[in-house]
Amino acid sequence: MNKTSEGNRGREVGQQLRTENMENGKDAGLENEEDETFYDFQLFITQMKDPRAEPIVKYTRSFLHNFVTQKSLWSASEQVKLINDFKEFIYSKLALYEPFKGLDKAKFHNAKEGIEKLIMSKLYSRCFSPCLADESEALDASHARDLEEDKELADKALEYRFLLPNHLEVSDKFLPKIDAFAKMAGKELGRVNQYRAPRDKMVCILNACKVIFGFLKHSKLSNKGADAFIPMLIYAVLKSDVSCLESNLNYVERFRSPDSMRGESAYYLSSLQAAADFILHLNRESLSISDTEEFETLYAENKLQADQERARRDTHEGPGSEAEHYRRVRSPSPTRDIMGSVFSKVTEIFSPSPTPALPETDESVTAPATFVSPRNLSTAIANSTAAANSTSDNEAAATELARKMEQEENTRVFDSLQSMFPEMDQDLISDVCIAKKYRIGVCVDVLLTLSN
Repeated sequence: MNKTSEGNRGREVGQQLRTENMENGKDAGLENEEDETFYDFQLFITQMKDPRAEPIVKYTRSFLHNFVTQKSLWSASEQVKLINDFKEFIYSKLALYEPFKGLDKAKFHNAKEGIEKLIMSKLYSRCFSPCLADESEALDASHARDLEEDKELADKALEYRFLLPNHLEVSDKFLPKIDAFAKMAGKELGRVNQYRAPRDKMVCILNACKVIFGFLKHSKLSNKGADAFIPMLIYAVLKSDVSCLESNLNYVERFRSPDSMRGESAYYLSSLQAAADFILHLNRESLSISDTEEFETLYAENKLQADQERARRDTHEGPGSEAEHYRRVRSPSPTRDIMGSVFSKVTEIFSPSPTPALPETDESVTAPATFVSPRNLSTAIANSTAAANSTSDNEAAATELARKMEQEENTRVFDSLQSMFPEMDQDLISDVCIAKKYRIGVCVDVLLTLSN
């Protein structure tokens, strides 16, 4: 098929997919209902800025303030209970106040997602174990175990990153496709440290798993179920550079709303937990070794390089050091994490720190009247106008930044898919991306179907 005809086919496929979306009310070919759940975080932010939402704002601000001031370090189990209790409480309050109480089911669910993202992004430094590494002596057993298992998993992954697919009983019939898809899945999984909210981290896990599942399905291996999926997932983790995987998995399990951890999400999270556990306990007896001499040669070659990298990591400063590593995972990149960029510009009223938090009672919020003399009236008006313009400018800048971030993410997905399917026409890939809203796992599935 030539480029022109393939491009025409791409446009036809894209139009067909978009038509199916409109007719069915959801994307064709998706098996997971959660993928189609309405989600618009900027809408939630707009709703929270509505004056009628002031009671919700006050409850949220009060919870955040109390969480960080009543105790310096909560245990993981205490954190889970406090946060779940608050979410249950605030979700019931959403149904009482506009602009939330009149929402349909989908938009009300969106508001609940927004609440979770808001509070967990604000409390990230208190709840994500790597952020507490400097407090190791005062940590509870769960947070301390997260850090220990992160290090153990990193050591094991470094020790056995040379493994070949057949060592994990993964058929090498489809090489080099296996490596290509494992690498892509690993990259998606590695993005988990760029986000604070449990939902955003879970999306990274879903994307990685869907890339692998799409490959297995179109390689006629998916009928083997977990026997094919988990070894491929183990291989992807070993070939990735994901940091603090155990901490991320436990963070999602602890703080993602249970109602959202069903079906595909629950299966993929538990599968990744199983893969991580396998790597933690990995040894020669765990593997399928047909050529012992070849295995020992590969192991020895990797060990020399791994020892050097481990020595750098265990130093206090410099590239690759443990200190530098923790600095990266504690502070997700503001260019990637919408909470670190757009959200921070419009939600300062939710700051959990004592200083900027506003008083909680209606009476104390009321500001005293200020007399403005005629001589100062023009100055007062100018200052007021400037403040209003500044707020408007900040919101416009936040909206523009969100648009740019979305565009950047869409470009990243398109480029990744193009590298995975170099023989496929760009118009075809573009139309599939648009029709499937740039969800990389679903796009991979469709493109594999078309390539076959």
